[in-house]
Amino acid sequence: MTTYWLRPARAGDLKAVRELARRVRREFQLSVRTAEAATPARAPELLWVVEAGRAQIVGCCGVREGDAGSWELDTLYLAPEWRGFGLGRALVEQAIRSVQHAGGLRLACKVPADLSDALALFKRLGFEEEAGDRAHTLVLAKALGRIS
Repeated sequence: MTTYWLRPARAGDLKAVRELARRVRREFQLSVRTAEAATPARAPELLWVVEAGRAQIVGCCGVREGDAGSWELDTLYLAPEWRGFGLGRALVEQAIRSVQHAGGLRLACKVPADLSDALALFKRLGFEEEAGDRAHTLVLAKALGRIS
């Protein structure tokens, strides 16, 4: 494994982030979410990337603010060859810290029910199942304390 670092995304990263998202969606045979298909896709308000080697984007995580202190983790992709090194955990932990710093009280995400590794990651990080269709998509959420 080469060196890598987690950093805020820059405008120049967006093409690589979109390609990574397409690659991972194809791998897991995931379609575009219905809400995204009905309206133009909104970019996450906060987006981080994992950059490896020579400016190669191998992971990303994004969140957006919702209502009443609730935020949604709506983007989490990691290239297959970079899984198992703790990078997904580092991305989600960065998202949690940033949402707490922004005053968020809750962070939620929707996870396809058949992605057992992703579900396990979120549960290890303290996310709890809230709702969803157990056959297709689960909604997981984590209550966040305020930082002082």
